[in-house]
Amino acid sequence: MQDSLNNDFWKKFSFSGDIKYSETYLDEDMLQVEYPEKLILDAGFYCGIFKVYIIWDNNWQSPVAVYSCKTVENFEKIINLAIEQVEKEVIQKRFSYYGKLWETIEIKI
Repeated sequence: MQDSLNNDFWKKFSFSGDIKYSETYLDEDMLQVEYPEKLILDAGFYCGIFKVYIIWDNNWQSPVAVYSCKTVENFEKIINLAIEQVEKEVIQKRFSYYGKLWETIEIKI
């Protein structure tokens, strides 16, 4: 069963990107933040697991990274890890030509 997130959950984090939506519902919690260099941080509760995706150029088939966990406490940790990673990716600007340039990083806590 999902740990519940309170309505202020997303306010705990400092995002340098543009928040496109953030919701906390009984059945679904979700957040999407768009960053420069076509990067997206997408976080939410899916199929009984908290997940955070880093996506480049809307390529949902091959995410840059996928973080997952089962508790709210760990969800906060993986969101912070993903924020650090996506902000580092923005600075490095490594996505500069066509095609998949990486293997998806998968981190489970």
